[in-house]
Formats: sequence, structure tokens, C-alpha cells
Amino acid sequence: MKARPPLATVCAWIGAVVLISACGSSASDPEGDTTVMASTAMATGESTSATTTASTTGGETTGPMGDGVLQCVETCEVPTDCCVPGTPCPGAYPYNIDCIDGLCIPPSCVDDTECQAVAASTVCRPVAGNTTCVVPCADDAPCTAIDLGVCAGSDDDGARFCLRRCDAPGEFCGNQTCDSTSGRCTCSSDGQCQSSWRCVD
Repeated sequence: MKARPPLATVCAWIGAVVLISACGSSASDPEGDTTVMASTAMATGESTSATTTASTTGGETTGPMGDGVLQCVETCEVPTDCCVPGTPCPGAYPYNIDCIDGLCIPPSCVDDTECQAVAASTVCRPVAGNTTCVVPCADDAPCTAIDLGVCAGSDDDGARFCLRRCDAPGEFCGNQTCDSTSGRCTCSSDGQCQSSWRCVD
């Protein structure tokens, strides 16, 4: 998942939990999509690649799930290509990043306990086919309390979670554009992404 490089937008390394944000998808960009790594300061027109469908089982994913919102995703040959230097990656959650079909796949949680071990009040939920730690909400209060946007996200089961939308004041998508429906930065071609990243669904 602000317009620095794709993931450098709303996704900052807050630590060890992946919290959802509005930027593009890469595990190795310390700031960039539909995703924010929480707890040291850390979750995307015309696509040039085929969409891969994802299925999650016990914290594992088979690849990105297309939801119609094209996002910039880092490419890779092996999982270590997706890792932030100096971290124990790949490894146990939240460092269980993977490389599937040449694309970096963000870490996947197994259960709420795994999330809460690194960030209180987070839960493990399926979001776009990948289980990730999010802050559940019924209104904006828990989101604004930790500067994590508003209660605007919806997981694969329809439950709401905090999301820092790309159209919020101070957010910027750089070369990409803000999709007002999803609240995420989106691309239409690889040319809108940084070098070695691709625009995919």
C-alpha cells in the first residue's frame, strides 16, 4: 500500500504489524499501499500483467487478489528481494514476506494473537485475499486516536477497519492518482510506478 515512491506514501514502518493504508503494495519499501507496517515506523489503466487470484489459508497466500484497483507492486525473483535491509526477513511474522509470480507479497498473519504481540488492539483479518493486521472500528474514534485515518476500510468479510485514505488532507499519490471509491492510490500503467515496480490488479 503521500507521493514519495509508491509505498512511501501513507505506509511507514511503524513496526511489526501490517496496518492498512492507501498506498501501493510492497514489503520492502519502508513507506509505501494498501498497507502500513506498524510498531518500528511501517500493507497498490492498463496493466501489463495478468491478474493472479489469491487464496489464504492459515496466514499463507498464493498471490495477490485482483479487486479492480491497479496498484504499483515491487517485482522480485526471490523473497529476499522484497525485504527491507537490516530486518530478519524473510522469517516469522511480520517478516514472512514472499515472492510469488514475480511480485512481492506482504506478510500474512495467522491469528489475532500474532497481531497483538506486536501492536495492541489489532486483529488478523482477510483483506484483498491476504490476511493482515488491522485496527477494527465502528466509527472514526479508534482510528483518529492513533492517527490511522478513518473507519473506511472493509475486509473480505465486510468488517470495518481503520484506513488512511489517499484523499485525506496531506496525503499525496505522486505519479499515481487517488481512487475516490477505494481511497487508495492507483496506477494505469507501469510508467507511473518506480523502477522495478509494476502496475497490477
